[in-house]
Amino acid sequence: MEKEGLKRGIDLNSRRSKLIFVVLLLFFAYVIYLIAQSAGRSTVAKYQVRSGSLALHNLYTGITIRDEQIIYSKDTGYVAYFAREGEHMGVGDTVYAVDETGSLNELSKNTSGESSLSDTELRELRSEMVDFSASFDAGNFYKSYDFLYDIDGSLLRLANLNMMQSITEVGGAYTAELVKLRKADTPGYIVYHIDGYESLSANDINPDIFSRENYEKQQLTNNSLVGIGDPVYKLLTSENWQLVIPVDSQRAFELKEEQYVKVRFLKDRQELWASVDLIPGDADTIYVVLGFNSCMISYCTDRYLDIELIESNEDGLKIPVSSIAHKEFFLVPKEFVLEERDDTCKVLLKTFTEDGSSSEEEMFIEIYSANEEYYYVSDPRMGIGDYLKKPNSMDEFPISMKGELIGVYYVNKGYADFRQISILSQNEEYAIVKPNTTYGLSEYDYIALDASTLFDDDFIFDNGVGQ
Repeated sequence: MEKEGLKRGIDLNSRRSKLIFVVLLLFFAYVIYLIAQSAGRSTVAKYQVRSGSLALHNLYTGITIRDEQIIYSKDTGYVAYFAREGEHMGVGDTVYAVDETGSLNELSKNTSGESSLSDTELRELRSEMVDFSASFDAGNFYKSYDFLYDIDGSLLRLANLNMMQSITEVGGAYTAELVKLRKADTPGYIVYHIDGYESLSANDINPDIFSRENYEKQQLTNNSLVGIGDPVYKLLTSENWQLVIPVDSQRAFELKEEQYVKVRFLKDRQELWASVDLIPGDADTIYVVLGFNSCMISYCTDRYLDIELIESNEDGLKIPVSSIAHKEFFLVPKEFVLEERDDTCKVLLKTFTEDGSSSEEEMFIEIYSANEEYYYVSDPRMGIGDYLKKPNSMDEFPISMKGELIGVYYVNKGYADFRQISILSQNEEYAIVKPNTTYGLSEYDYIALDASTLFDDDFIFDNGVGQ
């Protein structure tokens, strides 16, 4: 009895050992299966497709070219201006006076007139202050001095007008002997500074001219002493003016094709249309000449202007350039397709074996794109040397023709599936593609962030979503 019980115990332990061995064997087989599956999957970063537009680099600094005429003094003495900067003067309008003896200020002290500002004059000064405050940039602090000169000139001009009125009332004809009144011989807009670029033309443009480091302008101020032949003011004689910007050659020819472009001036956010012309530059740089025929007076005191070129950017699906791939597909004539269903089509494929025998099989293959004559298809069961047939016909089409498509790898289903895209616009980092196209992408789809790491039908391990 003891021997029989011992034997049963040994058999039971043996069965348990075999069972444990089988379980362990199955476990290790499962682990090996998972490892094999993992080896067949690509670990890629995914990108969720969202709607957007492209932010192109369209900010430029340009230099202005105008019809400018410097007017020189015919007298010696202290100058007093009566015209506001930017004001349009007609022929015969009084622009300034020259006090040859220096007694004009002394005589004005003995007048009973008061230098008070009218409501209109106060509004002009307030407008200048508001414009300066709105556009102030600490990085361009030098413009504060320009503003100071402008305000100082406006106040002195108003004081001079009041002073001349009072002196005329008190001094009468005696005033004519003290001061020389000078009038405009040519119509134009008044500017009270010179900078040496008055005769600048588009043909004079060079890279150094865009540097503001050495740019200087001489303010022509009230009550300053002038001699015969000294500049006293400047006239801008035409509403037609130009702004020249340096751009790379590719961008320049794109602008030239558009012929006209909308320009936003960052100084005041005003937008104007400009004609486009090109002049050659150095190396890869071309100078774009933007032509305007209005609003010259808004920028009459500015030699340099910061602008933005406004373009009708395409809206669509925004994807990274790194996700774009190029892939070849077989071209299948539509007349050899038996049936189309969703994104697949049924064909009758004729293949050959090594011994020369042939077989025919109807199958559905995936469509990636189409034109008027052909479908772009791909399937591992078909290749060069196979034929497509029409049922009940002798017509055959040899599979050999290929066409290339631009697309991305769609990974919503856990494997890499090529999807065609239609690019609307592109910069170095992103592309805007047409949404909801046949065989294409839709918003919120997931695609591979880097197309170079994938092949068709690769299984995908999720490695996060890029935005």
